[in-house]
Amino acid sequence: MSENRRRGARDAGRRALLKGLFGAALLPPIDPVLSRLAWPDAALAPQAPLAEATSPFARFDPIAASDADDVVLPDGFTYDVVLKWGDVFTASGRPFGYNNDYIGVFTLGGPEEALLVVNHEYVSLAFAGDAALYPQTFEMIHGRKPTVADYKTDVGLSVVRVRRDDASGAWVPVFGDPLNRRIDAHTPCHYDGPASPLIGQEIIEGTFDNCSGQVTPWGTALSCEENFQARVPELVDAKGRSVRGGSFDLPGGHYGWVVEVDPFDPGSTPVKHTALGRFRHENVGLRAEAGRPLAGYMGDDRIRGHVWKFVSHGLFRPGDNASNRTLLASGTLYAARFNPDGTGEWRPLTLGSRLDPNPEPADAKPFIPRRARTLADCYESLGAIVTDAYPAANAVGATPTGRPEELEVHPTDGSVYIAFTSAAAAAGMWENICGQVWRLEEEDGDVRSRRFRWTRFAVGGPGDSTKSGRVFAQPDNLAFDARGDLWIASDMAGEVMNEREDYRVFKNSGVFRVPVTGADRGAPGLFASMPCEAEPTGPAFAPGEQALFLSVQHPGERFGTRTDAAAAPRGSNWPHRKVGAPPEPAVVAIRRQT
Repeated sequence: MSENRRRGARDAGRRALLKGLFGAALLPPIDPVLSRLAWPDAALAPQAPLAEATSPFARFDPIAASDADDVVLPDGFTYDVVLKWGDVFTASGRPFGYNNDYIGVFTLGGPEEALLVVNHEYVSLAFAGDAALYPQTFEMIHGRKPTVADYKTDVGLSVVRVRRDDASGAWVPVFGDPLNRRIDAHTPCHYDGPASPLIGQEIIEGTFDNCSGQVTPWGTALSCEENFQARVPELVDAKGRSVRGGSFDLPGGHYGWVVEVDPFDPGSTPVKHTALGRFRHENVGLRAEAGRPLAGYMGDDRIRGHVWKFVSHGLFRPGDNASNRTLLASGTLYAARFNPDGTGEWRPLTLGSRLDPNPEPADAKPFIPRRARTLADCYESLGAIVTDAYPAANAVGATPTGRPEELEVHPTDGSVYIAFTSAAAAAGMWENICGQVWRLEEEDGDVRSRRFRWTRFAVGGPGDSTKSGRVFAQPDNLAFDARGDLWIASDMAGEVMNEREDYRVFKNSGVFRVPVTGADRGAPGLFASMPCEAEPTGPAFAPGEQALFLSVQHPGERFGTRTDAAAAPRGSNWPHRKVGAPPEPAVVAIRRQT
């Protein structure tokens, strides 16, 4: 999600969970597979398909880029608006939050129903030329101006049961279901990990700026707190201490973590895992192999942000949910150092880590005393290091990159795909303003390895504009389907979308499928074009790939409610599609027409 639009605006036994988009990669030992993987600039060897091509999404004709104020799909597909901002869906009368983002899908015993965990990232306020969309539409709908209290209740997460209607085939919410739940900036949260002694108190108040996330192998959802610095102070000292303040008037050190939620227990308390570091988390992609440490791959969504890896101290044991739920409490956090020759290394953030400070002043670093040699000379504890993870990574020489957002683990070969959404602030490996997707392979296929290789998998840009759907820019959310192909949700900023001449070819943001093998490897095909000024987020398949759930975030964010049809494509009226109607974020279910 675009940083330039969110700073100042901008969260009865275990059921079998969906193996599909946004599912953790559950892998057997894969050393023989990884020994055959390609190094940079070489073709990926074909892998056995994960599933027969029986999915409704296995084949489609890519569409052309569109600037229509609607969700535009290939022939034969349609969409249902499942829930939109303000729809009351819990038994206690709680409404669905604003700017829905990540969607985690959990099965409920069959292909016709599911439990969704949906993040609500931020509220759209005026920033850098954007319309004050949230206040504008809030007043249209509620008849009053919103307050900070409204902001706090419209962020966080929603848990909602959905099912497929027998008569129409549409996916609809089960209103008032006992599992339906809202978590917001007021909800009590627990915490664990090395920063726990610094927090001290038993409860943290709330979660917000919840961007992307992950479904865990033990049936919970991980939600990532991203641009928290817009609402609370970000800076901490050498002891890991923070101050209270910001528009939300809360302690800054309590936010910027990965949060775990149990969707099957509406009375459970979310847990913030401090071992995974405090920074502007986009998401976490998990790799779980029996008898090995659990790995979590993460991006820090900022210009010159880092790519991260967490490796648990404990081992993953399939079926032992009680043990597995402790894996995120203890482990080692690493930040990546990329070399131009296609190699790289993981640099640990521990007290014994040797200093190798990045020279650029733009790369924030802790105070480094004279004659300091390790992070122990800069920080008092491991808890202080993980609380100040971004500056600590710059102190050990992790590479500043081009806005690393989503990282996802391929379900067959364990490689990691990284969406670099835009260019870095200085010349180097991330000069492409349209963004790029990289593929990273651990040495010997081992998550414990300190070395890796990388290659560019897909590069944003006009490409071959004579072919439908072959152009994309600003890759953001990533996910894999049952065949192992990559799906990319793009995120173009409002100030360039349909405005700047070099971006007109892309038109609205969209969702692309990119084959990982075969003749079309790395070539994007546009599957869905978004309403005007909207961003697609959180793509996730329903059980059996009977539908693709997708968040349509902030339609009309740049120019607000469209009041004149001639103003198109500026502003939006989606999902109502009537001039003068307020644009509203919503979750849709895309499916084959019956």
